[in-house]
Amino acid sequence: MTGYPVARVRQEVAFLGRHVHWTLAESLALDHAERLHWIREITDALEEEDA
Repeated sequence: MTGYPVARVRQEVAFLGRHVHWTLAESLALDHAERLHWIREITDALEEEDA
C-alpha cells in the first residue's frame, strides 16, 4: 500500500497555515478529505475576492 505523498501533505498544511493560520497539529489532525474540503472553501473565497 502506498501512503499519501509527503510533499502534497506539506503543501496542504502550508496552504492552511498561510491562509487561516492553523498550526501544524491542527492541520494534520484533519484527514486528507477534510483538508481538501477546507482548501477548496478557502480557494473559492479567494477567487471571489479577486472577481
